[in-house]
Amino acid sequence: MNMTMSMREVGGVTIVDISGRIVLGEESAALRNLVGDLLSKGHRKILFNLGNVSYIDSSGLGHLVSAYTSVRSQGGELKLLSCIPSLTSWMTRRPP
Repeated sequence: MNMTMSMREVGGVTIVDISGRIVLGEESAALRNLVGDLLSKGHRKILFNLGNVSYIDSSGLGHLVSAYTSVRSQGGELKLLSCIPSLTSWMTRRPP
């Protein structure tokens, strides 16, 4: 399933509803372009709703981290909502 994104604004927060798969290729490039576009338009509070994302590969994870870094470097906040269990597991691991 291809990745799709739709945006809405609620209380000053830009919510990006993402569905499908975040994988290497057009999907991850679209995510990168979207973040750049939002930042250039002054959006600084961004929420990625991942509730309908079925799979994220390592490249997709890298693009989520890159998006977070880009938003933070512009003085903004990026938060993730409804992460798939494997992503939550990766992001909460602690080194041995």
